[in-house]
Amino acid sequence: MDGVKFRTTRCRVAVAGSIPATVLAMGLAGCGFEPLYADRTARGGVSTDVASVRIAPIPDRTGQILRNELIDRLNPSGAPADPRFTLDVRVAVAKLELGIRKDETATRTSLRFRSTFRLRDRSSNAIVFSSRAGAVTSYNIVDSEYATIASERAARRRGLALIADSIALRVAAYFNRLRSLRRRQ
Repeated sequence: MDGVKFRTTRCRVAVAGSIPATVLAMGLAGCGFEPLYADRTARGGVSTDVASVRIAPIPDRTGQILRNELIDRLNPSGAPADPRFTLDVRVAVAKLELGIRKDETATRTSLRFRSTFRLRDRSSNAIVFSSRAGAVTSYNIVDSEYATIASERAARRRGLALIADSIALRVAAYFNRLRSLRRRQ
């Protein structure tokens, strides 16, 4: 008897949980919600615009890692054959030692990443969009020098991946706004 009651209750919970999801889906469809990377036109969607962006070289090893992260996000199929835009990025990293011991040695380090970027139209060389992105990561300083170096490298990669995510999302949002404005005209 308890097994039947349990199944009935579980069924009610499943049905009750699906009702808000259905209402939310209908509400989003009614307000004109459209996924950012949706391909709704014959010429392609925002992903086509994003893929037409050439990422300019960024100095230093940190810049090289960030550029590779951006290529993975913006140009996953490879460099565009005929890029319409160029993305210029600058990045700076600051270290802040935290968790100071009595002997004045740090036990934790925070890495602060700051980036500025500009999207230029290659035909007119005009800056069509610019913004900033930032991220903070941290790592522990341990007795093993190798472990500390490996932790720092991992924290650096995490921070640069966060910056790349932010830049890619903002560039895609710019193209999405541009497409929306063109549709309204």
